[in-house]
Amino acid sequence: MSNSLQLTELEHDLLVELFNIGVGRAADSLSQIVNQEIELSVPYIEHVSVDELSERLDQGEDICSVSQSMAGSFEANTILLFPQNSSMEVVSKMLGDGFSTETLAELHQEGFSEIGNVVLNACIGSFAESIEEVFDVGLPVYRIGSSTQVIETGDLNEILFIRINLVLSTSHVEGYLVFLLEHFSFEKLKASLNKIIHGLS
Repeated sequence: MSNSLQLTELEHDLLVELFNIGVGRAADSLSQIVNQEIELSVPYIEHVSVDELSERLDQGEDICSVSQSMAGSFEANTILLFPQNSSMEVVSKMLGDGFSTETLAELHQEGFSEIGNVVLNACIGSFAESIEEVFDVGLPVYRIGSSTQVIETGDLNEILFIRINLVLSTSHVEGYLVFLLEHFSFEKLKASLNKIIHGLS
C-alpha cells in the first residue's frame, strides 16, 4: 500500500480511541433495543484492497446490512452487518416474544433498518462530536446478500477498513460495524486527526 495511506502510531491510537467512544454509544443504543449487554472488540484498522475486503467480510452465508453515508470534512460509509440468521435473532429481540417466524420475516427489513439507523447515527454523532465536525448523514440502506453484494465499493481500489465486533451477551449473536474510507477522504481524516493531536500538544 502507498505510504500516503498509512497512519502514524499516534494517529492510529487516536482513531481507535475515537471509535471506542462512538461505538460505545452505539452499543448502548443497541443494548437498550435488544435488552441485553453488548460486548465490543477493540477497533481493528487496516488498509485493504477491494478483493481483500470481500474476503474479510465473507461469513459463508448471506449477510444483512444497513449502511449510511456520512459527508462533511471527509466522506465515509458506515455499515452494520449481521449474518442473516443472526439478524433475524436481533429483530426478534427488538420486537419481543409472541411473533411467528413468518411475521418476523415480514418485519425483518423494517426492523433491521431501524436498528441500523439508531446504531449508526449514535456512532456517527459521537464521532462527529469528538472531532468537532458536522456531517450530513444519508438515509439507511438495507441490503442482503453476499459480502460483495452488500458492500458497494464503486471504482475504489484501496480502502481504510475499520471493524468492530458486536456480541449480544445473552443470545451469543455476533455482528460488526464497518467504516470504509477511500484514499481522498483518508487524507482529510488524517488532517482532522492531526488537528486534534496538535491541539493537545
